[in-house]
Amino acid sequence: MKIPKIPLAQSIILLCKAKGIKHIVISPGSRSAPLTIGFTHDPFFECYSIVDERCAAFFALGIAQKVKHPVALVCTSGSALLNFFPAIAEAYYSDIPLMVLSADRPKYLVGIGDGQTIDQENVYGNHVLYSANLKLDIDFEGKDLINKKEGPKIFKKMENSLERFLDLQLSVERANEKEINKAMNISIASSGPVHINCPFEEPLYETIDDYSIKANSEEHVGSDELVTDKEINEFARIWNESKKRMILVGVNAPNDFDRELLNRFAADKNTIVFTKTTSNLHHDEFFPCIDKIIAPLDHEGFLELQPDMLLTFGGMIVSKKIKAFLRGYQPKYHWHIDAKKANDTFFCLNKYLKMLPSEFFSRVLPLVIPSETEYFLKWKNVKRQREEKHNKYLKSIPFCDLKVFDLLLPSLPKKANLHLGNSSTVRYAQLFNMDRSLKVYCNRGTSGIDGSTSTAIG
Repeated sequence: MKIPKIPLAQSIILLCKAKGIKHIVISPGSRSAPLTIGFTHDPFFECYSIVDERCAAFFALGIAQKVKHPVALVCTSGSALLNFFPAIAEAYYSDIPLMVLSADRPKYLVGIGDGQTIDQENVYGNHVLYSANLKLDIDFEGKDLINKKEGPKIFKKMENSLERFLDLQLSVERANEKEINKAMNISIASSGPVHINCPFEEPLYETIDDYSIKANSEEHVGSDELVTDKEINEFARIWNESKKRMILVGVNAPNDFDRELLNRFAADKNTIVFTKTTSNLHHDEFFPCIDKIIAPLDHEGFLELQPDMLLTFGGMIVSKKIKAFLRGYQPKYHWHIDAKKANDTFFCLNKYLKMLPSEFFSRVLPLVIPSETEYFLKWKNVKRQREEKHNKYLKSIPFCDLKVFDLLLPSLPKKANLHLGNSSTVRYAQLFNMDRSLKVYCNRGTSGIDGSTSTAIG
């Protein structure tokens, strides 16, 4: 097996293996050759070669969506890593773990007019969870001969210099190892993109038969921050006192939630559960086509729908209409549940519980008092009326965009992965009831129109 001779490249490869990061998407270039050689010659890794960096990054995004674990992107120096940026931004706002491994030239070559060179450190700014700017390995001529203890006697005079070199190189390796561990652990624990910038000095293509270093994988130390019983009890009290309760589910990965828990919550006939195609949650009592329900409403209708208590979880919300409604007719209480972050989308967020939705529902359900009011029954009747009008309208219209969706969606194979493009495509899809076996994805972090095909292929 060929191993890159450069210690920094060895550290990255060994730590990727230790943390189970096996999917590597590689774009071409010489400066990144040490990484390319190491990854492609190790059977542990599944490597994909994609010439265009923009496509490569979205392809990696698709893999990461599916495997829910960091996927590495390898590129050469210069503008190559800038072509990753659209996908990195999407990963940041959609909480998808990506890891950019950008090869770089040594610092002394940056800013002097050398070719294929830009300032790569921290280039993604606030759109990554962490930027690790690694140190260049220290070179020392003659070290190989001295290490073999077979060199001429003249090299014995260099022993003191060698000792100093080894100490310096070891400190560089330990510093790099710490930064690599930190970046990888953050990407794994927080499910988001990180950038590891890797300076390599020539020669770049030299290989050895076995690793010359050992890399220590440090485990992520989790936070002790826990949601208290007091907070859970407070939610249950407010929920039980509210007459009009609404749950709104954003983007949710397929099979990422204990549906039975939410089903039990939905059995409360005082609660409306709004979902979207990208929520990947289904129940006969849910309201999956939000725009179809609320688009025709007037002021009086909005007042009747306005919730006392709003509970949200999941990612981005597609519907502009539900955003406008909840911003204009704000609930008295808005609580958001998520293990990573909370967006104050409706400008009325009262409380954020940092926890997994499944954990939240399992703790709060025993405290919920079911009740039945006109709130749920009224809107269930509205839902039925809207469905009847929708189906009648579809039968009367000529061939058009809407008709295409009416014909196409029922034709999809069972259990298919459906990736929706932005932006009219995903909005049209919200008007139809999807087959419940479909796994639905869409790049809604930044809602960009580019990269959807590459993501779907990944």
